[in-house]
Amino acid sequence: MKVKVVRRKLIKPCTSTPPNLNKYKLSYMDERIPPINVGVILFYPTKQKIRHQLEESLAKILPEFYLLAGRHITNDHVVDCSDQGAEFVKAEAVDVDLTDLLKIKEAELLNDFLPTKFYQVDKSPTDPLLSIQITELMSCGALVISVSVCHKIFDASSLGTFVMAWSNSTNDNNNNHPIAICPSFESPLLFPGTNLSPVRTSYDPSIVFKRFSFGKDAIASLRKKLSRLGPPTRISRVRLVCAVMAKALFGVDRAKHDGGESRSCLVSQAVNMRGRTIQPLQNHSCGNLVVFSLTPFFNIIPPAETTNGDDVVIGIEQLVGILGDSLERTIADCAKPFSPGWHTVMMGPVADMFAKLRSGEINYSITFSDWSKFGFYEADFGWGKPVGAGIGIMPRENSVILMDNKEGDGIEAWVKLNRDDMPLFEQDDDIKLYTT
Repeated sequence: MKVKVVRRKLIKPCTSTPPNLNKYKLSYMDERIPPINVGVILFYPTKQKIRHQLEESLAKILPEFYLLAGRHITNDHVVDCSDQGAEFVKAEAVDVDLTDLLKIKEAELLNDFLPTKFYQVDKSPTDPLLSIQITELMSCGALVISVSVCHKIFDASSLGTFVMAWSNSTNDNNNNHPIAICPSFESPLLFPGTNLSPVRTSYDPSIVFKRFSFGKDAIASLRKKLSRLGPPTRISRVRLVCAVMAKALFGVDRAKHDGGESRSCLVSQAVNMRGRTIQPLQNHSCGNLVVFSLTPFFNIIPPAETTNGDDVVIGIEQLVGILGDSLERTIADCAKPFSPGWHTVMMGPVADMFAKLRSGEINYSITFSDWSKFGFYEADFGWGKPVGAGIGIMPRENSVILMDNKEGDGIEAWVKLNRDDMPLFEQDDDIKLYTT
């Protein structure tokens, strides 16, 4: 498979950003995000020639998403919103067709469809904050549309808002008249930044990123198995999948340490604040609006093993309850960020997590991020919804991103592990039973 870039250009907003919006100060949470890109890749079977249409609709919506046409001034902790432009890349792929791409499970094999890699951020003051690549598959005429945005200013929910607004704008040109999406950028006003020194990250080639699909039947089977916790439909797909994944990841760590002394783990679940605060955030609030639900586990062993006095037997059923309860407590806490102690609510758990990891009280951590409600499979540019979706490689070992599947009745889990750990994970009985 070869992907050749044909053209790179900057797309500027169709109208200028007002002077009063020329400087956007990063929020408290924005400052604490490492300089990485977050990206999504969408696959379409269309054979339409629509590059100019996509460029025009992008220019049309950039005035509403004016941050994305700006540049990050690292030392000042601001985005200079002077309409420098978003990057638009046209590419062609040969020796591959859409059917082949939809079978790919390894994110690194999709990297060439992204306009920028996750670590290509803040290398230069002229780096675009938004990059888009349109790749035509020359063998079949299908399109791959990828969108990459600087995580310093946008989280995955914000990325979903942008993709939906852009697709609606393009679709509107085709006379489908979708409902308009109006983004808002109030997070720096609600959670002012503190000029924190930049957090750094690096590319680790030993980390691999692979997709595991839980289909409709697997979800139904898990719900039936755990039905004694309540009516089967009350257990969400995401909660079920997190429990299966966490149990398998516990097993990986235990296998690496020869089943010896029990170890401790901190499970972190990202919680979207939108729609969960007493003072409601706008439906399409953009920025980094996430808090973390943290659940410590000590002396973990799987149900099949013999226990000692202090060991905690943990299986899927227990994890569904424990992780679910922790998540509900954090959601209830989302009302508190608007009180005087909002710093503690937002970042206290994260600071606590890193302190315990540094001290050795916690041996390792696992992170879950739920993208399943961000609408990537709903992005219709006028020729139908995507038939597949992927994610660009990102850092952080032992982490899982959960996306909806095309049908909306399953979950696609993208798992990031050390290359040596992935075979251990794939041999877990539940992973083999419930995933494809």
